[in-house]
Amino acid sequence: MIRAPLAWLVCAALAAGEVGMPSMLTTTIDGEVLHANTLEVAGLAFRDVTAKPRYRQGRLEFLGVEAKAYRGRANGWYSIDLLPDERGDRFHRCSFELTGVDLSTLMRSLGAANDQLAGRIDGWFELGLPVGPRDGISGRGQIDISDGTLVQLPLLVTFLAGNPAASRGKDHLTARFRVRDDGIDILWLRLESPAIQLAAHGRVGFDGRLEIEISPRLPFELLRNVPLLGGWAATGLSRLSGVTRAYVRGHVSQPVIVIDAFGK
Repeated sequence: MIRAPLAWLVCAALAAGEVGMPSMLTTTIDGEVLHANTLEVAGLAFRDVTAKPRYRQGRLEFLGVEAKAYRGRANGWYSIDLLPDERGDRFHRCSFELTGVDLSTLMRSLGAANDQLAGRIDGWFELGLPVGPRDGISGRGQIDISDGTLVQLPLLVTFLAGNPAASRGKDHLTARFRVRDDGIDILWLRLESPAIQLAAHGRVGFDGRLEIEISPRLPFELLRNVPLLGGWAATGLSRLSGVTRAYVRGHVSQPVIVIDAFGK
């Protein structure tokens, strides 16, 4: 539920274009703080949302946005172009920081139940969305998952890294990404875990198509414990594991993994 000032603000902005009213380009509105108990955006639910609305030069802005998000918090701003720019385009724009979001709670809300996943998400993102069917989606951001339990993912189990009996809460993942019209580019990704270390980059399409390259490396300490191997060969095999490449193709619902042992 959003309190009365928002309705007043929208009506005033729209009425500004009527005969006898000031032009929308010259109208300026600074509202009081708005509050919403729940706000849903793209399938994500935010609680106890507050923001300060402002309207000027054809743009409606919500500044100082603060919200509870999956046991963490989100802070930032959001804007909507009510008038087109010189090229006739209008955009939704936003910039947010995430702090302390619980990974397992977020995944359950998205219908991806996996009791093995856990961690704390911090990060930031910026996004621009065109109004209407026009192209022009753009964005960028970064996520950091700390105190994580991630190596139990089926993809990592493929590399013999997933071990449900291993110590939990020791994985750390950092990724930088870019958003374009047809998907998300993973510019770089790093995962550090007692079980495995890996780097990755690639692309996830909005249609679910995957094009990702993964470079795993088994830690020296893990190889030292392999039966009949011993410490004398651990260093050599650890270096060898670093030239392994894997390519993830197909759809997110049915990914196909192709392993190239020597990274050709």
